[in-house]
Amino acid sequence: MMKIEHIKNDLFSFIKFEDIFDEEELDLIWKECSFLCHEEKMLTAIDTGSAKDDYDQLLKQNKAIFLDDLYTDNRYCNYLKLYKKPIFENQNKIDDFIKDDFNLRLFRATNMDRTLVNYYEDFDYYSPHRDNACYTYVFWLFKEPKHFSGGNLTFDDINYEIDVKSNSAVLFPSWASHSVDAIKMTDDCKSFSGLGRFSFSTFFNFRM
Repeated sequence: MMKIEHIKNDLFSFIKFEDIFDEEELDLIWKECSFLCHEEKMLTAIDTGSAKDDYDQLLKQNKAIFLDDLYTDNRYCNYLKLYKKPIFENQNKIDDFIKDDFNLRLFRATNMDRTLVNYYEDFDYYSPHRDNACYTYVFWLFKEPKHFSGGNLTFDDINYEIDVKSNSAVLFPSWASHSVDAIKMTDDCKSFSGLGRFSFSTFFNFRM
C-alpha cells in the first residue's frame, strides 16, 4: 500500500511517497528505463539545461533526457501514463496538506509540466541548486539489492537528508535548495549498465 507523509519545517514543507507502483506498473517503467539507458539516447548535463554556479560552471554530472522531447503524446510513454498516480490517489490527503501549508498552496493551480529522466552512475552528483519551476516532483528507481552507495537527496537550506528508496518520491517547492551526493558503484559495471540510480524529475509550472 502506498504511503504518504507531510513533513513540515520552519522554512518550507514537502510530501514524501513510498511504495508507489505495483509490480506490473514497475515492470512497465523498467522497460522504459532499459530503452532509454543508452549512450546514444541520454544527454550530458550541459544539453539538458542543468543548473550552473556563479562562475557558469555546471553543478551536475550525470546523463539525462526530457521525456517530453521524445514523446508528443503521453500515451506512448510508460512512465508518463503512470506518473500522476500518487497525486490522483491521494487527492484528499494532499488537499489537507495544502490547506495547512502556504508553500504548497499553488500546486493545484499548476497547469503544465515537463519530466526529465536522470541516470547516475559512478561519481555522478548534483551540487546544491534550485529548479527553474514552481514545484518539483522526483521519483526514484533502482535495481535491488542496490548496486551503489550515495545518491541521497539533501534539502540544503534545512540540512535534511532523505535516504533514497526505490519506488519512492518527494514533492517540494522548486525554490528549495537541494542536492544529490556522489554515487559510488559497488560493482564493476559497464557504463549505462542500468544498475545505477534513476530519477524522474517532473517540473510543474504555469501556462498563461
